[in-house]
Amino acid sequence: MPEHDYIIGWDIGGAHLKAARLGADGEVLAVAQLAAPLWRGLDQLDEAIKRVAAEFFPVDARHAITMTGEMADIFPDRHSGVTSLLRRFAALVPEERIAVYAGKAGLVSHRRAEDYITQIASANWHATAACAAMNYGSGILMDIGSTTTDIIPFLNGAVCARGWTDFERLRRCELVYTGLVRTPVMAVVQQVPFRDVRQNIAAENFATMADVYRLTGELLEHHDLMETADSSGKSRRDSARRLARMVGLDLDEEAPLEEWVQLAAAIAERQLECIHEAMAEVMDGKAGGVLVGAGCGRFLARKLARRADYTYIDFVDQWRVAAAARLKCADCAAAVSVAELARISLQA
Repeated sequence: MPEHDYIIGWDIGGAHLKAARLGADGEVLAVAQLAAPLWRGLDQLDEAIKRVAAEFFPVDARHAITMTGEMADIFPDRHSGVTSLLRRFAALVPEERIAVYAGKAGLVSHRRAEDYITQIASANWHATAACAAMNYGSGILMDIGSTTTDIIPFLNGAVCARGWTDFERLRRCELVYTGLVRTPVMAVVQQVPFRDVRQNIAAENFATMADVYRLTGELLEHHDLMETADSSGKSRRDSARRLARMVGLDLDEEAPLEEWVQLAAAIAERQLECIHEAMAEVMDGKAGGVLVGAGCGRFLARKLARRADYTYIDFVDQWRVAAAARLKCADCAAAVSVAELARISLQA
């Protein structure tokens, strides 16, 4: 791999496009995350790729792609999703400079991708876990994103997940459909402690976990890219108003927010318990070790590491990262990881 070459890692999700540029020496030089809700049309992806490319990616770069966006309901099935996304990407980037991540099969050329559709679909977790395994040997990766949580064990430098497809990983609790931003509150709790009783909540998407974490103060602005449940504002009072609807109330604009902050904290605690329960299932009684936290919700992974007696390591700590890229490096862990795997492959 020539010293002037760059590797761009792309993680094409259903809601976000994430990208990372690595130099020939492995330094993470730039990271980007853009909203790209594929359910609105593939033009969302086109625009996001063009914006990223125009901002800081060189024309002659090599590209490595991983994805979960094939699950967007704009596609009739995963096969159609994978092929459509790769075709769309190749229309914007020279095909001969594209490699696609196929899980245990590693990186394959764009030309050969048709033979690896099942392995390519939703394989981004494997790229991140493979890099964690290379760097730390044995432990667990917990990548908490806007929509899902990956809980992946690795041992002696290798990923040792029991599930490989989404179906298998859901069964094994290695994939948990709960995240920091897009998850509806009704998917996390059915009852909450409120005004001294157990309060039933509405089975309606009035509020999301983004509202919860705005109120707890733990959702950072650069993670808050998705529309709200009612397509309105993102202030703390807006979030409290949506949360009030979950318990059948209207927000008293004159009242302090404290009651709603407490309610948000209770919902956040239940989400943390759900992830903890899944982690216990994955680890099957094994305790202690290294927990590598990634994703916009990795502060939750840090909390769980303390509860479960694990040594917490932030994903960003395994890389040399340019100052400008440090803030978002762990948010875009799969993009960084697939770029690194491509870089190593090219130097082999």
